[in-house]
Amino acid sequence: MKKEEKNYGLLKVILLFVVVAILLSWLIPYGQLTGTDFMSEGALARIGLNNLSEFIYYAFQFALDKIVILLIIAGFYGVLVKTKAYDNITSSIAKKFSNKKLAVVMISVVIAVMASVLTQTFAILIFVPFIISIMNKMKLDKMTIMATVFGSMLVGSIGATYGTEGLMLVAKGNYFTAEGFDPNNTVLIRAGILLIGLVLFNFFTISHMSKKDKDKESIEMIPIVEVDDKKKSKAPIIIIGILLLIIVILGFLKWNLLNVTIFDKFHKLITEDIKIGQDFYIFQSILGTRFEAFGNWDIFTIASILFVLTIIIGLCYRFKFNEFIDSYMDGCKKVIKPCIFLMGAYLVMAVVYMSPYLPTISHKIWGLADGFNIATSSLTIILNNIFCPNLDFIGFSGILGYLASEYPTYMNALYVMISSLTGLVMVFAPTSLMLVVGLSSLDVKYKDWFKYIWKFLLGISICLIVIFILMTVI
Repeated sequence: MKKEEKNYGLLKVILLFVVVAILLSWLIPYGQLTGTDFMSEGALARIGLNNLSEFIYYAFQFALDKIVILLIIAGFYGVLVKTKAYDNITSSIAKKFSNKKLAVVMISVVIAVMASVLTQTFAILIFVPFIISIMNKMKLDKMTIMATVFGSMLVGSIGATYGTEGLMLVAKGNYFTAEGFDPNNTVLIRAGILLIGLVLFNFFTISHMSKKDKDKESIEMIPIVEVDDKKKSKAPIIIIGILLLIIVILGFLKWNLLNVTIFDKFHKLITEDIKIGQDFYIFQSILGTRFEAFGNWDIFTIASILFVLTIIIGLCYRFKFNEFIDSYMDGCKKVIKPCIFLMGAYLVMAVVYMSPYLPTISHKIWGLADGFNIATSSLTIILNNIFCPNLDFIGFSGILGYLASEYPTYMNALYVMISSLTGLVMVFAPTSLMLVVGLSSLDVKYKDWFKYIWKFLLGISICLIVIFILMTVI
């Protein structure tokens, strides 16, 4: 029974949320928000047995890009770990970190800053297995690894400055269109939230490590894969690793918010201006019509590049075809469980997509107070993020548009609230995509994570409330 709890406890919590979401469709009428107008016929869009396969289909559709990148990352490392070079690189880096606590703080800061500035947190997962391999060889326990790697990404989401997926849809003006609004107006405040979050989070991480140092037997290790002694050259892995880091930063940093236009001009040059004859655009044909300029990339773009680099790794280390396929498939098998859990998280969103009762709930909550209210606005943002792990969907449902239209004088405060509260929900909600991937990958119990994180949640929540109040009264 204990083993089942360890392996499937998180799945039980996710399925409980799915059941709750379905039950609410039987109790709450669906509604629609258009600007500041709320429309509801008082009818119920009940989810029945016939809809089960339908919302599984929608869940898969919503999760597809995340599943693709997980499989390709897993395949990439499935090939890498079969080389002696990868083992040597991770071992040598681990040996250089004699001060484990300092190393954990450094890794945490780097990951959190990347999550704060990049538009797709899932792109950072490309480097996560590499970091976990190093931390594993440093003999750190799984909770410390979980907090340092995945927890830091979530802290970066709380203090989103120029990134975190979904948020830029708001910044680009899809929902926040008030005259004079600029997401750069509050970048220093959001950077301050990031700093506060990092200090608090690392304080609890270091405290946890100090307790673990007193109890060596409690340390659990992540299995290490056997390697091929013949594949020893480090150069290909180092070159590709550095190249990947540069590509990810270039591709997922929102350059137009920094007033950098050179990449847009370069993209236009190679895709529209350079051609052979009248209509043969050579680079557009090679790169594909959906290849965007740096700063506008999606997950599929980096997934394609990573797949090509995986093939290059195989060629550099002279993998036989069957050996390459076996290694790639071995890697993919490692993420079957995270992909299933990811689908589970999206099931909740699929239910509220088919039965849109969240606008009804949100409208009722807003009606509890006259005018702009921090409590009611925060509650609706949190509630919607718990049920919908996708800020774009919340915008589509009219929630963001309502807030922006109803309270135009509070645009800066609302933007900070949406940014930080979206990240806050990701830290604890079982529908949080990154949290689900982290817990299921490292086999960490959801209840253990909640016990670990609740003090941080309390501390950062108090800090956020103070910041929100100051922003609305000053």
